[in-house]
Amino acid sequence: MRVKDVMVYGAVMIEPTASVADAAALMAQEDVGMLVVGKGDKAEGVITDRDLLVRCVGMGEMPDSRAVSEYLSSPLISVGPDEDLEVASHIMREQHVQRLPVIENGDLRGVVSHTDIAQSFGQVMYDMMFGAGEVRRMPAAMQIGRVTHYYNHQGVAVVDLSVPLRRDETVRFVGHTTNFKQAADSMEIDHRPVTDAFPGDDLAIKVESRVRSGDRLYRVTG
Repeated sequence: MRVKDVMVYGAVMIEPTASVADAAALMAQEDVGMLVVGKGDKAEGVITDRDLLVRCVGMGEMPDSRAVSEYLSSPLISVGPDEDLEVASHIMREQHVQRLPVIENGDLRGVVSHTDIAQSFGQVMYDMMFGAGEVRRMPAAMQIGRVTHYYNHQGVAVVDLSVPLRRDETVRFVGHTTNFKQAADSMEIDHRPVTDAFPGDDLAIKVESRVRSGDRLYRVTG
């Protein structure tokens, strides 16, 4: 089994110039313990909740006045989507980290964690690593397109699809400052409502939050 089979597609990112206070607020908002630091699809490093607490707050620094770049873990330790899970797990143990960014051809694709790997081996392995309890299944996702335009006054994203999409499927928009999930419950082509869209269609989707040109669109299937 490979990393791409269990990874979470997309990642919560923050710019290196953002403040530590901003990073803490984003972690709380997105309910994550790690942020990928970088711009666009290019990752420079990562910063964890432990970095914020121990290396910044614990040292008496003021979170509002310190930049994320001062505390990020660098050089970036990552893994490729086609890497074997055993290799990814070995890297985590060797580097004493719980999560790894997944990088392909220099671009960030998502994140894989010890929990993701343990879940892939079922309840027994999960219990061995984390104690008895229910396995928390994360929704699987696959990239299905990119945003080409966003019309702010209409709240509509125009998407270039790479695979077909059906109305009411669950999708996630991911980008530099974008990360939210919704149902594709309002789709139009040439201003006419449609139930199915295909690669090559000029598809417009009503979105629940702001997106930007270049943001990636994922189908959530789990």
